[in-house]
Amino acid sequence: MIPAASPVILVVEDDSSVRQPLVKFLEMRQFTVVTAETADEGLDAIRTRKPAAAIVDLRLRRGSGREVVVSIPPEVPVIIFSGLRAESADLETVRPNTRLVEKPYSLVMLMDMLEEMIEAAKA
Repeated sequence: MIPAASPVILVVEDDSSVRQPLVKFLEMRQFTVVTAETADEGLDAIRTRKPAAAIVDLRLRRGSGREVVVSIPPEVPVIIFSGLRAESADLETVRPNTRLVEKPYSLVMLMDMLEEMIEAAKA
């Protein structure tokens, strides 16, 4: 379960119709959420907020989510959003603590995966 001190989750997603429901759901689950719409904003958030986990879309209107994913410290769990499995296949194999969630996705499944990854990273 999530501890009293709410973990910071970075969400890098430029589509507000995907980002807003995800942020609401994360907040309902007692996470602190930092959002970014571009790769540059995501990279800034990594440096300033030190997230406990990240959810990153690979296809952003400005920049590539791939840049963000490889910049996140290896011990930090990352869930990659993608419509195409081939886009993230190499990231899942070369970067530890990385999993793919294909769009469209289930919020419940995503939360279960996120919580499991955060707990495993603590161990």
